[in-house]
Amino acid sequence: MSRVRALLWDADGVLQHNELDWQERLDFVGGEGFAEVLFVAELPALRGETSLRAALQQAVDGWDGPTPSVEELLTLWERTVVDADAMRIVDDTRARGILTCLATNQQDHRVAWMTERLGYLEHFDRTYWSSRMGVIKPEEEFFRFILDDLGIDASEVGFIDDLPVNVAAAQAVGIRAICHDPASGAAVLRREVAELFAD
Repeated sequence: MSRVRALLWDADGVLQHNELDWQERLDFVGGEGFAEVLFVAELPALRGETSLRAALQQAVDGWDGPTPSVEELLTLWERTVVDADAMRIVDDTRARGILTCLATNQQDHRVAWMTERLGYLEHFDRTYWSSRMGVIKPEEEFFRFILDDLGIDASEVGFIDDLPVNVAAAQAVGIRAICHDPASGAAVLRREVAELFAD
């Protein structure tokens, strides 16, 4: 089997975690069902078809109930904490000469926050953001886009994500993917990365 030359990393659930339960918080401030409305409204922004601000404004305008301001809502997408231990694994992998790439579904507001405030660009050779690619996980085209850009055979690419549906999509195009349980911690993540290189 070919050795892994490039490793794709998901962000949410692998390298960073939310400070609060988004659904619970959104339903608290807007009423039951408000969170689901916002998550659906976010989808075009994840594809780069609109900004998160515009998507939230449209959702708020159409919601029949109390709502916080769009500015207040935007801050919820910033309530994320980077797992320093997990990011150390990224750095260690990169130090071994493995091409490290971020492969994540994010809209424009989160891209700016993660690059300008959380320092993601310092840890990766390449970053693939869904809103800049025009395609989202778990669509197989998301992974084909990355493979074409890397110019590396899928069998030489690894991928770590916390959602089985995303892992399955990556495996469908030939990428060696592992599903990581966000609750398992960085020690398990390190073992999972080792497994990718042991195959």
